[in-house]
Amino acid sequence: MGVFVSFEGGEGVGKSSQAKYLSKSLNKIKEKNIITREPGGTPEAEIVRRLIVNEKYSDFLPETELLLIYASRHEHLSKLVIPALKIKTVICDRFIHSTICYQIALNKISKRKLNILHKEFAFNLVPDVTFFLNLDPKEGIARSLEKKDEIKYEKKGLKFHNKIQKEFLKLSKTDRKVILIDASKPIQIVHQEIIDRINLKKIFKKKLSYSL
Repeated sequence: MGVFVSFEGGEGVGKSSQAKYLSKSLNKIKEKNIITREPGGTPEAEIVRRLIVNEKYSDFLPETELLLIYASRHEHLSKLVIPALKIKTVICDRFIHSTICYQIALNKISKRKLNILHKEFAFNLVPDVTFFLNLDPKEGIARSLEKKDEIKYEKKGLKFHNKIQKEFLKLSKTDRKVILIDASKPIQIVHQEIIDRINLKKIFKKKLSYSL
């Protein structure tokens, strides 16, 4: 059975880059792995993603957006993640912690609704380890606006993103599988800290080396 790793955080914190560098480190020890993302990850899930992240569709009710997340997630897990985990490590850019912070906490949706959806449509799957990349939201938004076309969330303003960061910080203190990483450091240092934490926890049978 493979390891399920997720990268979490606000906008522009470097999740996709760190996922890529972790994959390279895994390749060095011949640990089969894939990189994927949420929402999205499969053709059908990517169709739903466009509804969620496109600023043209910004008037969904909070509960509707949550249901769209789980429609995408069900496709993603059923067709890609769960089959892959039988033989590979799966590295995912966002998963349930983003849902908790973006859709549940900020919209004050009942955790009971999340638990029902996650049990029925996400097989109660949770990552083996989650890296929360923490960065000043102002810097993260600036980074993200330089690189992304999907800017629905970036346009929500600094107050919104400060709340998101606060919720992620709460999770890093209460969920033992969430590891807090200072993403304001140079990319190479962030990568090395992630690898060091993985080796310390002995998540893989072989020790990982740096890819940067």
